[in-house]
Amino acid sequence: MPGHTAVILIALGGPRSLEEVGPFMTAFMGRPAPPPVVQTIRERYELIGGKSPLPDLVQAQADALAKKLGHGYHVYAGFRYSSPSIGVAFEKAVREGADRVIGLSLSPFETTATTGVYRSAFEALGDESVKKIFIPSWHDNPLFISAWQEKVNDAQKRFRETQRKYAVVIFTSHSIPQRYITAGDPYQKQVEETAKLVAGGIDIKEWRIAWQSKGARATEPWLEPEVEKVLDRVSAEKFGYILEVPIGFTCDHMETLYDIDIVHRKYATGLGLVFERVDSLNTSPLFIKALVDIVKKATP
Repeated sequence: MPGHTAVILIALGGPRSLEEVGPFMTAFMGRPAPPPVVQTIRERYELIGGKSPLPDLVQAQADALAKKLGHGYHVYAGFRYSSPSIGVAFEKAVREGADRVIGLSLSPFETTATTGVYRSAFEALGDESVKKIFIPSWHDNPLFISAWQEKVNDAQKRFRETQRKYAVVIFTSHSIPQRYITAGDPYQKQVEETAKLVAGGIDIKEWRIAWQSKGARATEPWLEPEVEKVLDRVSAEKFGYILEVPIGFTCDHMETLYDIDIVHRKYATGLGLVFERVDSLNTSPLFIKALVDIVKKATP
């Protein structure tokens, strides 16, 4: 279809098999990944099914979005550190006749650490014959907020009514080095705003924000508190139930299936807490509607 608008859903990427773990880590680190690092990450992927579900889930999101956007739009998946790359997706879009390409980061929050990298890769593509629009953040989109509220409401039903007053909701997002925030990065503020909007809209009484998945070899301060520290505090305050909301992620991958479902759950259980995790957005119809709204607002 000549003259259509293309949308590239941009995400980190992930290995589609255990054999791809090494190449993925090398691409992510920007240098050959040390064998011990590869082995450690490979073992984690073995625990969550032998691959990252992210590439397939992003493609499913792209397919669902294309269906809802309808005539005049094509939607592609493009990854920073695995295939298809952002560049390959862009070239395909242009080859299929797009005269306008939207780069939509699937991270809702703007930060130099991730969306900044996506933006740089996207803006380096093509020439002036194709109009490019990059959407770096959409953390307060009303439909996005509603999509999370729907997921939280559904998850709260796993607790009996009498248990809910002893439950704490913990909103989590990926930690980043503190120096980005000090330099003016809006990431932390946007995460806090989103959590407040979600919690306020469904009257959650007890909620916290915690930061997860800090780099294992980090030698500088990262955003705190970490999830484990918040779990310690919640336990000390005599709450008995935890509902973790992976608000910083829009589909399942290592950070939800391993870091939350295995590591955080084990830590919480060790403290005597009952632990539940809110389902990821993935292809939630309400989330897909949010993506439609975001795209349409960027293409008047």
